[in-house]
Amino acid sequence: MGNIYADEALFKSGILPTTLGKDLTPQQVKRLREAMIEVLKTAIDQGGTTFSDFRGVTGINGNYGGVAWVYGRHKQPCRVCGTPIEKIKLGGRSSHFCPQCQN
Repeated sequence: MGNIYADEALFKSGILPTTLGKDLTPQQVKRLREAMIEVLKTAIDQGGTTFSDFRGVTGINGNYGGVAWVYGRHKQPCRVCGTPIEKIKLGGRSSHFCPQCQN
């Protein structure tokens, strides 16, 4: 799972991106699994995510970016609580999250 959908699944499950996998409770693992499935289904329904020149097999841009909860929304208000979305670097990659909804 890439950054876009990982950020989204972590948001939907209420888990901070800095949380280590070994520290997740069984309940968090279950929520994360369910969120991953939901996010990927939504992304497929939206035709993926287009940020530059990506096109789906039909040649159409993906629309997931327009419904993203946190990814690509740095400093914008959270769609749930209004807190500005934050962005950090983890392992050399960007990660977006809501510090209020994810704890």
